[in-house]
Amino acid sequence: MKLTLVTAFAIATAIPAMAQEAAPPNVLLVLLDDAGFMDFGAYGGDAATPNIDALADRGAMFSRYYTSPQCGPSRAMLMTGRDNHEVALGSIPETLSPEMRQYPGYTMRWEDGLPTIASRLNERGYQTFISGKWGIGDVGENLPHRFGFDRSFVLDATGGSNYDHTPYLPLYKTTNWFEDGAPVTLPDAFYSSEGIVDRMIDYLDESDPEKPFFSFVSFQAIHMPIQVSPEYREHYAGRFEDGWEVMREQRLERAVDLGLVPESTELAPLPASSRAWDDLNDEEQAYWARSMQVNAGMLESADHHLGRLLAHLEAQGKLDNTLVIVTSDNGPESRGVGDATGVRGVAVRSWMRQNGWNRDAETLGERNTMTFIGEEWASVSAAPFALFKFTATEGGLRVPLVIAGPDLPATGVLDGRAHVTDLVPTMLDIAGVNPVAPDIRGRSLLPMLNGERTAIYGDDDAVGFEVSGNSALYRGNWKISRIPEPLGDGEWHMYDLSTDPGETTDLASARSELFQDMLNEYLSYADEVGVVTVDANYNPFDQIGRNAIRKKASEYWPRLLLAGLATLTLLFFSFRWVRRLLRP
Repeated sequence: MKLTLVTAFAIATAIPAMAQEAAPPNVLLVLLDDAGFMDFGAYGGDAATPNIDALADRGAMFSRYYTSPQCGPSRAMLMTGRDNHEVALGSIPETLSPEMRQYPGYTMRWEDGLPTIASRLNERGYQTFISGKWGIGDVGENLPHRFGFDRSFVLDATGGSNYDHTPYLPLYKTTNWFEDGAPVTLPDAFYSSEGIVDRMIDYLDESDPEKPFFSFVSFQAIHMPIQVSPEYREHYAGRFEDGWEVMREQRLERAVDLGLVPESTELAPLPASSRAWDDLNDEEQAYWARSMQVNAGMLESADHHLGRLLAHLEAQGKLDNTLVIVTSDNGPESRGVGDATGVRGVAVRSWMRQNGWNRDAETLGERNTMTFIGEEWASVSAAPFALFKFTATEGGLRVPLVIAGPDLPATGVLDGRAHVTDLVPTMLDIAGVNPVAPDIRGRSLLPMLNGERTAIYGDDDAVGFEVSGNSALYRGNWKISRIPEPLGDGEWHMYDLSTDPGETTDLASARSELFQDMLNEYLSYADEVGVVTVDANYNPFDQIGRNAIRKKASEYWPRLLLAGLATLTLLFFSFRWVRRLLRP
């Protein structure tokens, strides 16, 4: 039977359509740790990030993307599209008091069957892989193999050495790595950024080439301790010698030039506890400039290894059909380990020596060095915004977001508001899965990415955040926020971010009606998701210290009891011996 010309044409045109339906896009989600708003090169940062910058050139850069100011909550929202309290991650475990753990939003444990982006895509035929930091909830309780990931190689901790299992906090004896749910030991030659990408490449090479994949690469870079080989550190010799005040001003200028913030933006003052660069002596200036060299070098190294993964996908002919998302879990880290004063400082430094940590200037950033950038450089990383990680300021919440992928145009900077809960529906939408579900709070960003709309949130659409008493609500260009002591005053304030993203002018009194309306909306949000109101004296950093003491006491109480009994026995017999000597 002969085919007619019309029939033949219909079959020929149907074949490409069928092929297109059979090849949904791959998804590569890349998460940096503690990278500030302007840390990527494309955002005006000092680190060389050519691979991230190339993605930004062919895709979109978001100037108003908001996450949580803590890693665990932001990662929980990133995986589920839901508020962190709704999935039992009201904070990170280290900052929780025993009382807070009694509430549903703070249990740090996920129930079986909790839907994630991995499980949703897995149900649609996607192969799902993760390599890198997980850090969602209590160690070992919510491992990714239980929530839709086919293969997983993860650090289940807030952080640790980039070379081995040494923890960076006295709370822990070791850092725990797991593969497919089973504990594993890192190889001797391990370095985090390299090893994380190597394992993801292994997973992809072992996968079915006929099926799409969801790949989550979660770097330790640039979480404390920041560590990288000397050659990367030395790429930035002399780069940071002008000091933090000068470099904050420079970053503000770049942000305005790049269209990331309006020309009216003013820098908030540094925290009262910050040091003036000129008050440091030459040795101190060299030390802190070198710390920032390590920070930039570690970010460059992560970008290099990301480039290896992208090149691998390109060599396999898969990159052109891969959606790539690159972002950060929260703003930059301001605190360090080993810089405390008093009794706590002595105890922590003793713990550091026992675990092989040092802060030697000569080897800063190398294996066994506890390197961090401090609050002054964190204020540069978060510039032109106020403060940093752990706070509900723009510096803690607003981070870079780069998205590029098949059929997405090069849009440059997008200034429509976006939130971490929006990434799950965005990935689902681009993968051809319905992005709307009753348990997903976020909205798909696809209409912004393809140029259909300039924003997905209207002037009346509000989104709230809360961790450890740090609270914020966004509506249109307006924001209300509350920052507890010691970095804030514990009071609510209101800002117009269209003119003042530096949060320098409080408008709560001038726009009292709007302020009260937004505060009521925040209170409704907090009640809906189960936010626990913290005590006025609650300080998350002090709570970390108390939890460390409590944990060490529980671990060592038999030794402490024996030591106490031995001391009492010695005192008793010494007292009797002295009495006997003093008898007439």
